Amino acid sequence: MAGEYEDYNTTSKDYDTGRRPVGLEVFIGAIARLMDGQLNKATVVDIGCGTGNYAAALSPFVGQVTGVEYNSGMLEQARRKTAHLSNVKVIQGDATKIPLPDGVCDAVTCTQVIHHFIVKEFSGLCQFLSEAKRILKQKGVLIINTSSPEQALKCWIGAGLAPNAGNIMSERNPPIDVLCSKMSDAGFTVNAALSHCFQTLHAPSVFKDPLGPLSKEWRSLASSWFYASDEE
Repeated sequence: MAGEYEDYNTTSKDYDTGRRPVGLEVFIGAIARLMDGQLNKATVVDIGCGTGNYAAALSPFVGQVTGVEYNSGMLEQARRKTAHLSNVKVIQGDATKIPLPDGVCDAVTCTQVIHHFIVKEFSGLCQFLSEAKRILKQKGVLIINTSSPEQALKCWIGAGLAPNAGNIMSERNPPIDVLCSKMSDAGFTVNAALSHCFQTLHAPSVFKDPLGPLSKEWRSLASSWFYASDEE
């Protein structure tokens, strides 16, 4: 099953104050190539959609977006955010047991989610990949936005302040070569693994607050803080 190590029912209320849909152009480009120019007919399932940032951002470009979210607090925020969008629906579900029929979509997207899965031998990741393959059409595309262990250790917003948290999170993120191998094992052809280093998950304003780490609301913008030690 998908796991939760943070109280997202609480942090979901502040989550959008500093997060943004980074890499959206990569998503749109990959789906457009798949659809041979008919992007507006694409059906997309966004796994672990959180507060609906990516579902809302994809809405103007594609035919239908279904967000799947495990946490009730995040789900509530996503439904509020997308209520006015006729081509977006949000449902509750587990990424390892997606409540959708076989062959239902052209694209599956998954952004900064896989570190929440069961870590042992990356079994949760394997279950998700199997489910993603199941709900995709025969020529569908899977797009995963994630962090490498090195990024999780050195490049997250609390790097240098909470090394214990960074160490734990680096172990929760599979190395990119392992991720690609697991995808191949699940029946996917890995076409590209892109380094997306010119934007941050957090809005620039977040980095300009020198007292941010002292605020619980500020720390809620990155789940890695959950693993910070008392001293950190």
